[in-house]
Amino acid sequence: MRNLEKLNMLGKLILPLILTCILPSSATIVHAKPPPPPSEPKHSPNILFIILDDVGIDQLRSFNPFSPQAVPVPNIDAIVNNGVKFTNLWTMPECSPSRACFFTGRYPLRTGVTAALLPEDLPRAQVSPYEATIPRVLAQAGSRVLAHAGYESALIGKYHLGGPENNPAGMAAPAKLGWDFFNGNLAASPPAIDTTLGGQYLNDDVEVRYPCGFPTGPQTGACWFQDSSGTPYCDDNSGAGYTGNQCVTMGGIPALDLNGNFAPSCAEANPSPPDFTKQNAYYVWQRVTIDGKKIDTSPARKYATTAQTDDAIDWINKANARGKRAPWMCTVSYNSIHTPYQQPPSDLFPTGFIWPVDLPIDCSNIVAQKVISDLMLIALDKEIGRLLVGTGLAREGPLGDLIYEPALTDTMIVVVGDNGTFFPSVNAPYSHLRSKGTPYQTGVATPLAVSGPLVSEPGRVVDSMVNCVDLFELFGEIAGVDVRKEVPASHILDSQPMLAYLTNPSQSSIRPFNFTQLGDGLKPPSVKLYPCVLPIGTNLACTDILFTSQEICEGEGGQWFGPTDQVPDPPYPTCCDVRENVIPDLIIAPIQVWAVRNNRYKLVKSDREACDLALKGEFEFYDLKPTLENPIGLDETDLLVAGDPVNLNPEQLANYQQLQTELDQLLASEPGCPGDGNLDKRVDQQDRRGVKKFTGQPSVFDLNNDGTTDALDLNIVNENFGDTCLP
Repeated sequence: MRNLEKLNMLGKLILPLILTCILPSSATIVHAKPPPPPSEPKHSPNILFIILDDVGIDQLRSFNPFSPQAVPVPNIDAIVNNGVKFTNLWTMPECSPSRACFFTGRYPLRTGVTAALLPEDLPRAQVSPYEATIPRVLAQAGSRVLAHAGYESALIGKYHLGGPENNPAGMAAPAKLGWDFFNGNLAASPPAIDTTLGGQYLNDDVEVRYPCGFPTGPQTGACWFQDSSGTPYCDDNSGAGYTGNQCVTMGGIPALDLNGNFAPSCAEANPSPPDFTKQNAYYVWQRVTIDGKKIDTSPARKYATTAQTDDAIDWINKANARGKRAPWMCTVSYNSIHTPYQQPPSDLFPTGFIWPVDLPIDCSNIVAQKVISDLMLIALDKEIGRLLVGTGLAREGPLGDLIYEPALTDTMIVVVGDNGTFFPSVNAPYSHLRSKGTPYQTGVATPLAVSGPLVSEPGRVVDSMVNCVDLFELFGEIAGVDVRKEVPASHILDSQPMLAYLTNPSQSSIRPFNFTQLGDGLKPPSVKLYPCVLPIGTNLACTDILFTSQEICEGEGGQWFGPTDQVPDPPYPTCCDVRENVIPDLIIAPIQVWAVRNNRYKLVKSDREACDLALKGEFEFYDLKPTLENPIGLDETDLLVAGDPVNLNPEQLANYQQLQTELDQLLASEPGCPGDGNLDKRVDQQDRRGVKKFTGQPSVFDLNNDGTTDALDLNIVNENFGDTCLP
C-alpha cells in the first residue's frame, strides 16, 4: 500500500520537474547533419509512419492543454502545428490489436488479435500471414497503379504482431507479413532491467541495490567494456571515472567491488568480469535484422530509442540514395515510453533538469516512474527531431530549433500513439484507473497528427471521429491506391477514408460510430493464467487473463497470486478468490470488453467474471459532452444503474438503443468459418494442404487451438469441406 500513498504524491512532485526542464518554445534537437535531397522526384509521396508506444492523448500538451504535468515535446509539436491534428482518435486498449489495425484496416474481431501478444499466444491470435497488410498492398498495387515500381517498405523498432514463438515463420515473421526490411525487436517491450549488473550483485530479500540497471546519481566509477573480439576489459577513464548512466550509454557495465558497491577505479573492482550476455531493458536488448531472406540476430548495446532513430535514418537515406523512382514507406515503431521505465542517456535530459528533492532515483518506485517516463518522452521527442533532420525532412535552426516546412518535402508524416498511457504515467485530468488496457477514454484516446505536401491549410484541427483502422486506408490514399479494390472480398475492411480531412478544410465527419475492443488472446489449454493485482491510483485492480508468470506481473508493478517456488499450488487461483479471501474491495478486470460511441454517447459492454457481473452489470453508458466540470468529456459517470437503463431520459435511451444495435450488428458481422485457415472464407483443398504442410507445429491451420496442427484439424477441414462463408 506504500506505493498507493506514493502515487498520490505525483501532483506535488511532477511540477518541479516541469519547472526545471522547460524547453524553448521552438523545437530542439540533437545535432545531425542533413543528407543531400533525393536525386529525383517521386510520383507519390513517401510515408514516414511514427508510432509512439504507450503515449496516450494525455501526454502531449498540444492535445491535453488542461494538464500542468505534460512535458514539452517541441519536435512532435512541430509536426502537429505544421499538419492536421486529430483530436478524436480511438485505438484499441493494448498495443498488438492497435498495430494489427494500422496494418490491416480490420478490427480485432476479424484478425483475431484481441490482446497484447504474449509468447504463449497461438498463431490464430497473431496477425495471419494471409492478411493483406499495407506493405503488401502498396508494393503489389503500386507496381500496377503507379508509373513506377511499388513502395519499398521498412519496419524499424518494435514489431509485436506475432512470433517468433508459436509462429512457423519464427524470426522471419515481419518478412512473412510483407516488409522488405526489418531492424528492431520482435517482443512486446524491452527486456527486464538487469538489477544484478551482469551478475556482479545478486539481489537478496532485503535490497535491490540497482533497480535502474546501473548506479544512479553523480558518483563516478569504473566501467567494463568489450573489445572488438568480445574480450572484457575495465576502464576508469584515467581516474575520472564514468557515471553509471554514461557507462551503460557507452555500451558498458558499471564495475562493482567485491561488496557490490560501484567501484571508484579498476583497481578496486572485482577482477571477475560481468556477464555481457545479460540484457538490460533499453540499454542491452536483442536486435533482429531482416533484409530480404537474410536474418541476423545480435545483442544491441545502445539505448533503444537512439538505436531505432539511427536505423531509420540509415534505411531512409539509403532508399533515397538508390535513385529509384519507387517511393518508400518507413514505419519507425519506437519502444518508448513502454515499461520498463529506465532513464535515458543523460545527454537527452532537458536542459537544467534536477531530480525532485526527497524522491529516490528508483525505477521500481511508482512515483519515480512518472518522472522517468517524462524523461523518456523528452528523449523520444529529441530523437524524432534528429530523425527529421538526419533524413533531410527538416533542418536545424541557428538556436538548435527544428525548422520543418512539409510543403517543401516529398514525404507524408503520420505520428500516432498505439494505445492509452500506462497508469503510472497518466497526466491529469485523465484517469489512472481508466488507462491503458481499458476501453475508457484514457485507455483508447491517443494523439494523431498528419503532415506533408498533401495537407491543405496546415495548422488545422479535426475533431471528427477516426479509428486506428482508418490509417490503413489513409496510407492507400496517399499512395493513390484504392485498398478496397486490392484487399480480397473475404477480408472485410473496417477502415474509413481520411485523405479528405487533409485536402479539404471543410470536410464533414465521415465516421458515424467509433469502436474499440479488448480480449484475452488465445493460449493453448496447457497454459494457466493466474491473478496479478496492480496498484492503480488509490485502488487495487486484478486480472487473471493476462499474466503468465510472476516475472511479468511483478515487472509491471503487480503482486503475483500464482504459483511460486515456495507456494507451488496457489490457494487463490482467480481474481474472484483473491477478492473473497484477501482484498474485499478489489477491482476485477473484465474478460473481454467492447465499446462503441457516436458523436456524444458511449456504450461499453463487458464480459465479466461471475462474481463481478451482479455488482456491475454487463453495460455502461456515458455522456461524452464536455461540461464546465468535465471540460474534455471523459467517461466518468455511468448513466446506468448496475447496467440497467431505467433512469435514462428519452434522448439518452434512444442513443443507448442505437449504440446497442450498432454493437450487435458489428459483432455479428464476422461469423465463424470452421475449417478455414487461410482467411478466404472457403473450406477447400488449400486448407487441407495447409494442415498437411504445418503438421506437428503451431500454425493458423491449428483449427482447434490446441497448440499443434494435426489430424484433429484435418478432421475439422473435412467435416466442413466445401463450405463458403462469404457475406
